[in-house]
Amino acid sequence: MINTILIFAETILCYIAFVVLYKKYKTDGLYIFAIFATFIACVMNLKTIEIMNIGVPLGFGITTSIVLAGNLITQRQGLEEIKNYILIILITGIVAFGTLNLSGMLNSSEYNYLANKAYDNIFVYNIRMYLALIVSTITSVYLSTNLFYTIKRIKNKIILSNIFSIIITEFFENIIFVLIAYLFEYKGIDIILCIIFRYTIKSVIGMFGTIPLYIANKLNW
Repeated sequence: MINTILIFAETILCYIAFVVLYKKYKTDGLYIFAIFATFIACVMNLKTIEIMNIGVPLGFGITTSIVLAGNLITQRQGLEEIKNYILIILITGIVAFGTLNLSGMLNSSEYNYLANKAYDNIFVYNIRMYLALIVSTITSVYLSTNLFYTIKRIKNKIILSNIFSIIITEFFENIIFVLIAYLFEYKGIDIILCIIFRYTIKSVIGMFGTIPLYIANKLNW
C-alpha cells in the first residue's frame, strides 16, 4: 500500500513541476522539464519495487508526465514541434545512459567504502533497462502526440484526446518496455503480469494527468 501512495505522490510532484514550468516559460519550460524528467527517470528506472510479488521498476509518474508534456506541445504548437521534443528526450537519455553506465563500471576506492558500495549497488551496468526506458518513452511520446492530434481534430476535446491517447499508447509502451527489459529473465506469466500492472498504474496516472494538462492549456486562454 505504501508503494502505491509513494507512486502517486511522485506523480503529483511531477505534475506540479510540469504546470509551474509551463506557466513560467511556456514551451521552453516543457523542454526544461523533459530534460530533467528524462534524466531522473533513468535513475529511478534502476530501482525495482514489488506489486503483488512481481518486480516493477519505478518512474511511472515521471515517464507519463513526459508524454503529457508532449501532448501539450502538440496542442499549442502542432506535430512539427514534437520532432524537437523527441530529439531532446533522446539526447538526454543517451547522456544519462552513458554517464550512469560508465560510472557504474568504474572501480571504487576503499576510501569511504560504505558510500562507494551503496553507489555501486544502485548505478550498475544495465544496458537493457536504459534501452527499455529510452525506446519505450520515445515511442509513447510519438504515438500519443499523433493520436492526441488526430482525436483532437475529430472531437476538438482536450480531455477526450488525452484519455484515449493515453489508454492506447500505454498499452504499446508497456509491452515494449517489459519485453526489452525482462524477456528471457522473467517467466512468461511474470512478464504478462508485469505488463498488466504497469499498464493499469500508468493508465490511471495518465488519465489523472488530464487535470494538470487542462490547467496548463487554460493558462494560454
